[in-house]
Amino acid sequence: MSKRKATEKEPEDVEMASHEDDDSGSDGDEDIINVDFEFFDPKEIDFHAVKNLLNQYFASDAILFGLSELSEMIIGQSNVGTTIKVNGVESDPYSLLTVLNMNQHLYNIHKPAAAASSESGSGSASAAPKPSEAMKQIRDYVFVKSKQNEKLHTKLKELLSAGSKKEVGLILSERFINMPVETAPPMWRMMLEEVKWAVDEGLPFNFEYYLLISPTYHEVAPKIDLEDEAPKPAKKKSKAAEPATFFFHPEEEMLQQYAEFTQDFKLTTPSTVAESKNTFEDYGIAPARRMMLIHKDKIPEVVQLMTNNSQW
Repeated sequence: MSKRKATEKEPEDVEMASHEDDDSGSDGDEDIINVDFEFFDPKEIDFHAVKNLLNQYFASDAILFGLSELSEMIIGQSNVGTTIKVNGVESDPYSLLTVLNMNQHLYNIHKPAAAASSESGSGSASAAPKPSEAMKQIRDYVFVKSKQNEKLHTKLKELLSAGSKKEVGLILSERFINMPVETAPPMWRMMLEEVKWAVDEGLPFNFEYYLLISPTYHEVAPKIDLEDEAPKPAKKKSKAAEPATFFFHPEEEMLQQYAEFTQDFKLTTPSTVAESKNTFEDYGIAPARRMMLIHKDKIPEVVQLMTNNSQW
């Protein structure tokens, strides 16, 4: 059973429609296609689809991370995290939003219940999980990418150290490019609710900060147009203005306003020829990322803003 069906007009639900221009183009009418979006916990059946979403999320830098291990972490954490599907539980998810405890997966600072009970003399012995290689890779990645911002870099080093008393939740948010932005606020509300329930149950989700690596882009001269143009005489170069940054996920533009630290960075790995269609550079879009570190107290406020945004 789904968490909620997204077609009923209640505060936690949304009603979506896709619009297509009339083929005739004569009267300006639009065909409306109603789609039922259903929210589910991540499940084992979602493994490959979740891995594909993570591959899209990290873009050309996906090769730097153990996406299989990361996908296992996500689907193994059924108490926190949401996917959106349109054809029932057996279908592939179109959207994913979840949060992982970086400190826990790096250092196993919270012992599983089974391991704790075995130490107290009851229950069978249970080996503690090994520290996650995939989470180490992400930690080292954000350390490198934050070096341009000394304050952010120092804060991350402090929070993600072995002895840190303050834990960081890594938010992973990705969806198909044609998914309506209106589906985002319910997912964020669900995440906050689930984190609260998990904390009430004594699970390791009591984060002091949330870390989000947001997909962004800026406009560049389209490669296709440049290839078609005839060569022009060289001009004296002038200092170019910083290009404007745009967000693939509009709701994350709201989050940056409440971030304690932000840092833009370029992807490490150049796109291969086979990946060129995914980078959009041929069409004048250069992908990048914006790292945001947000205090836990700010998240509910910005999620409420998402919910109340009348422009969506």
